[in-house]
Amino acid sequence: MISKFYPHPPYAEDQPYPHLILSTHILHRSFQAGAALGAATGLTRSALLAFRPPTPSSTTFYAKHLVPPNSSPAALFLRSTGSGAALGLVATSLMLPVYFARWELVEWQDRSWRLLENKGQVEVDDWGVLGAGAGLLGTLVVERRELGRRGAPDVRLGAVVGALGWRGALAGAGLGGVSGVLGYLGWRYGVMGGHQ
Repeated sequence: MISKFYPHPPYAEDQPYPHLILSTHILHRSFQAGAALGAATGLTRSALLAFRPPTPSSTTFYAKHLVPPNSSPAALFLRSTGSGAALGLVATSLMLPVYFARWELVEWQDRSWRLLENKGQVEVDDWGVLGAGAGLLGTLVVERRELGRRGAPDVRLGAVVGALGWRGALAGAGLGGVSGVLGYLGWRYGVMGGHQ
């Protein structure tokens, strides 16, 4: 989706905005990877909660950090997924300038041009961005409905985002992005048999 808005000249050395194109792509992938790892961690924490629930008075590392008392599996899953997405994005944001500091402009142009030239990669990016948007929207709708069910006096967007928190919002977008990529893989290689 975003890739379609970038200009794509016939030659790599003419590629404009190479830093923006490549950085955006890498940060998008790190956000998705962090969300996927966070989701795996959240599923593990939810399984631990089911098999060994902590006691409310427990002060062990297990009860304080891994599976806090009175936590629901959904809350553990969303918190872990949102934290993983944020960690992936922040870690890559810090490493990106260090890694690419030695690159010349022509290297940036070549990589970003090849990225836009690869139609499969552009499709993956499109599905991932659409999935992230749908995931965030779906999370906001579910949270708004839940607030209304509990009788909250204010269910406007600001109140919904505040109740959801940054982890919940990032979890929705991250899971949506990962689901978008999985949907693309199912569509391209399942339904279409690998053909465009």
